[in-house]
Amino acid sequence: MNEIEFIQRVAKLEQDEKSVHRRLDNLEKLTESVHVIATELKAMREDVNSLTVRVYDIEHRPQKRIETIISSLITALIGAFFGYLLK
Repeated sequence: MNEIEFIQRVAKLEQDEKSVHRRLDNLEKLTESVHVIATELKAMREDVNSLTVRVYDIEHRPQKRIETIISSLITALIGAFFGYLLK
């Protein structure tokens, strides 16, 4: 191998090294982005869980009211019945 071929190979290797470094820098940026996305996704999941609990409470609130009304009516009827018997 003569000196010109050697210089060309060294130049090619230096060019390849720069390319590899650029790719590595891009991978590091991508890794940071994935980390940020994962953090945001975790926060979003916590928000969705909180909203799920709130929606569940809102959905079941009318059912609880109906149960309270029915319970009150039954108590009033029983009270009226015993009041009638005692009179």
